Amino acid sequence: MDNRSAEEVKRPIVMLANGHPPFDTRIFIKEARSLVQAGYTVSMILPHTQDTEKDGVRLYAVRPLGGGFDKLFVSPWRILGKALKQPARSVFCIHDSDILGVGVILKLFGRKVVYDAHEDTPLQISYQHWLPRWLRGPYATFYYLLEKLCGAWFDAIIVAEPVIAQYFPKHKTYLIRNFPLAHAFRTHVPVPYSTRPQALTSVGTLSKVRGLIEMLEGARLAALRASFEFVLGGKFAPQSLQAEVLKEYTVRFLEWLSFDAMVEVLFASRVGIIIPNPIERYKTNYPVKMFEFMAAGLPVIASSAGESAAFIKEADAGILVDPLNVQEVADAIVWLFTHPAEAEAMGQRGQALIFSKYNWEKENETLLEVYRSISS
Repeated sequence: MDNRSAEEVKRPIVMLANGHPPFDTRIFIKEARSLVQAGYTVSMILPHTQDTEKDGVRLYAVRPLGGGFDKLFVSPWRILGKALKQPARSVFCIHDSDILGVGVILKLFGRKVVYDAHEDTPLQISYQHWLPRWLRGPYATFYYLLEKLCGAWFDAIIVAEPVIAQYFPKHKTYLIRNFPLAHAFRTHVPVPYSTRPQALTSVGTLSKVRGLIEMLEGARLAALRASFEFVLGGKFAPQSLQAEVLKEYTVRFLEWLSFDAMVEVLFASRVGIIIPNPIERYKTNYPVKMFEFMAAGLPVIASSAGESAAFIKEADAGILVDPLNVQEVADAIVWLFTHPAEAEAMGQRGQALIFSKYNWEKENETLLEVYRSISS
């Protein structure tokens, strides 16, 4: 088969999302752009203010979300309406469990459908503070059964973590981990570790269950023995937590960061910290921010509870702590800021591990395999 005929069999890819920002790191920066580079026509349908095009990806906007009811019961129909206007031979990739119903309807219309399961949905539901406690069990069961149905019927399943694969048929389930784009970090203008500001950094969703209070208390104790600035980047959950934290603690808050801005912040830091509470949801989680810290050459203070600790151990790339013990957290912070040579060596080992083994460029090979298998 010549190159032209190979291109002709590539189906257009349409990514559907309901709870992610338009230029989400996994969906847009990693998956959509990688597929465009591989010669696919890629578009996205999701809540946004206007249609646009960026980096070869066409974005079709549906009206921005107005609240929980809108997200669950109105927005999916808007997304479905636009999806049905796309070429019938397209492959549709569902990125949020709350629009799995859209995928079911698309299958009824004879479309090819992929589900990219970013999270362990039933487990995640059990921790949703906005759901009444009595409703969490039935709601989680509903999504467990819905994912089972979709797993049996959809054309392929992508999972971001090994634990999620247990819910889906082995023969059409692909593990594509959310590892960093090594290229984005490798091509950044080198910033010698010794010239970086004395900054301790945490980026992402800032919430109590993700260890925010333990990080803040640990940093407050550490500040009595070492000189550094604590930098927070991201968004608070719930939003009301922001005023409480900024009133009580001394931090530099940068709000939500674009991917490129986040990379800049990491290269202007000396230590990364990510210590979620040791609940079931985070014991099997692969926190992408931890890998991004490593990619930027930062030694990482991470939780000793959970599977992700193995990555830190593999390269001796940081210090593992009891995430609920603020004194351990403080001691780790102090040690890294008062032992800069050892801290730099940890960061270099972690960065080498990401560049050689745990990066998106390697995961992308599996992504292309998924869409080749559906197009064939």
